[in-house]
Amino acid sequence: MSRCTEEPGMNANSQPQVLYEDNYLKVTEEAVTVKRYYFPTLGSRTIPWRQVEWVKMASEVDVGWLQLEMWGNGFGRIWWNFKVRLLNIGRSRYSGSLNNRLSQILANNIVIKVKEARIWPGSYVKHPDAAMAAI
Repeated sequence: MSRCTEEPGMNANSQPQVLYEDNYLKVTEEAVTVKRYYFPTLGSRTIPWRQVEWVKMASEVDVGWLQLEMWGNGFGRIWWNFKVRLLNIGRSRYSGSLNNRLSQILANNIVIKVKEARIWPGSYVKHPDAAMAAI
């Protein structure tokens, strides 16, 4: 009888263990993948941890309104993955103002500083606390 041994962090299919995943971000022991990143294909960008300098909540990076985009980059160095309701601009029931407050948006988005890169990936995350705990 043969016995199969696995390396730590790998499953039976030799895939890295997924620590967190939603429709926008995937965190494994080997890399972080920003989904819906590339225009116009909605392709993903995978960044190995050795290339990551830090990952922070957008609120910790002092992101402002002008740096936000639904896809791509605003005025700044962050390239956001595709998220239709990022800004959620439209008429609320009572006024024609923004439906989301900046603090609400920043609390659900992360920024990844990639070593020696001028543009940093940004991503919406469904469960910010779980995502940051996995990171």
